[in-house]
Amino acid sequence: MLMAGLYDRTRLESEEDVLFSVSVITVSASDSLSWLHHRMPALLETEEEVGQWLHCGALKAVDILLPLLKPRTCISLYPVSKSVNSVFTQGSDCLTKVLPPKKRKSMTLDSFFGKKKPKVEAADEASES
Repeated sequence: MLMAGLYDRTRLESEEDVLFSVSVITVSASDSLSWLHHRMPALLETEEEVGQWLHCGALKAVDILLPLLKPRTCISLYPVSKSVNSVFTQGSDCLTKVLPPKKRKSMTLDSFFGKKKPKVEAADEASES
């Protein structure tokens, strides 16, 4: 996934070390992701877009870069293993799609004491046919 961002490095007058900073540019979430969050990374989908983003100094930046900063729908969502929640989990297994767990039927007092459909006798069923 290619994201638009800003990168800088500077040396403060009082410091010997170089300070590196990185920012990921965000845009309003696409319709397909707005249920999850109101923002999403500004994604670059093609090599041409990446080139425009990286070499904008030679171009008129506003005209070239602003059209790139829009919500995209190129992200697909699917459930993965809960093992991705651990910082120790590494590898492509983190990307493997898993089936969502089956939902258990809720056993509340309302459902236990709720109205049940009356049983139909076999003789009644035969006469209806």
